[in-house]
Amino acid sequence: MNLTSDWRGAGLAIDYQIKIHTLSCHTHQEVTMAEPMKRLPELPVERALKVISGRWKPVILYYVFSGPKRLSELKRMMPVITQKVLIQQLREMEEHGLVARQIFAEVPARVEYSATELGLGLEPVLLALCQWGQRHAEARNEAGEIADCIVRPRRATAPRVFSDAQRTL
Repeated sequence: MNLTSDWRGAGLAIDYQIKIHTLSCHTHQEVTMAEPMKRLPELPVERALKVISGRWKPVILYYVFSGPKRLSELKRMMPVITQKVLIQQLREMEEHGLVARQIFAEVPARVEYSATELGLGLEPVLLALCQWGQRHAEARNEAGEIADCIVRPRRATAPRVFSDAQRTL
């Protein structure tokens, strides 16, 4: 659902998308909440920065580039992040199509997060940022204080099968 709020006196118009959340609590009652989600900027570079901005999003992406990760794995890899913030960042990235959440029908339930094709498109961008960060540290004589940029191999996946129409493109 899209709503437009027009502040005529200030000459501002703000577009919101309303995202509906349905929550279940321990009493098994469902509660529906609406939360406004601001529309992404039109300038592509601003849009890209908005989607990946956040203290932990690039780090989370870095870890899921190598393959699906469970929430507990990601938490162990980033011990400083709180679970609440980790879940929030994952939800935002899922909403923007950067990560996919897969829920397995097991007891206890198992959930894995993996980079989508759109998210994997950021891998060279984040590697370039990592390399720039190294050059920046070297220029400031702080190179010994930072980690190396490591390109992690992805887990083997099943080969993609293309139809004849897709092969001719």
